[in-house]
Amino acid sequence: MKEYQTLQKLDRSLQAFRLSGVYKRSQTKLSDADIMVMFCVAFCDTNQRLKLTDVAKTLRVTLPAVTHKVNDLVEKKYLEKETSAKDLRVTYIRLTEEGKQFVETIRDDYYQPLKSLVDYLGEEDTKNLMRILDKISAMGKIA
Repeated sequence: MKEYQTLQKLDRSLQAFRLSGVYKRSQTKLSDADIMVMFCVAFCDTNQRLKLTDVAKTLRVTLPAVTHKVNDLVEKKYLEKETSAKDLRVTYIRLTEEGKQFVETIRDDYYQPLKSLVDYLGEEDTKNLMRILDKISAMGKIA
């Protein structure tokens, strides 16, 4: 019986989190997936040119998913692609001037809910929350 009480309490906690609005992002003309790709390109810690595979690895998504999003963002003039002269299988991406301006315009508002959460939790609890969420993600989809 105690196990079910714990499960019920966890369920209520997750429901309360979903309803809290903490994770609600500001509305933009692009999808969250588009923005995540653009932010990754803008903020990735790399001293070299950024490859599509780097973005896929950083965002923990498949290369075809990133390729699809990048192609959409190239069409919308937010990103530019460049094929490697040494290896035609390698594609580099970067923000266009329009892309840079868009990221600058939305960055603070977009991340404000998460900044509030970090301010409220503090550094240690934030790191613990990220560790736990990463652990849950590594577990895979729950049946």
